[in-house]
Amino acid sequence: MRTAITQDTYDEVSRIVECALSSDTKKQAEPFTKRLEFLRSSGGYGGYANCVFGDLIASTKRASGKVADKERLSSFARTDLYKLKSQISNFADSKNINVRD
Repeated sequence: MRTAITQDTYDEVSRIVECALSSDTKKQAEPFTKRLEFLRSSGGYGGYANCVFGDLIASTKRASGKVADKERLSSFARTDLYKLKSQISNFADSKNINVRD
């Protein structure tokens, strides 16, 4: 399992989150949140990176579309994105794979 993400993955996630947050409706945001879910599930993340990724997806879903208190909810998503940024490693693809026997 990977315990970190690459800079490229983070950049893609960041763009997707901003697109989802700026969507006018939850239906318009759905392709973006589905892409986030795909990136999480296909990335093989474990530990803290996986947990933060899950929190980011949930907070992005809550803040997307027309919702009451959008700025506050969006700030939660951006906070989760900031937490995910701390999980970037240039070696995430090759060095951060834990092999278990």
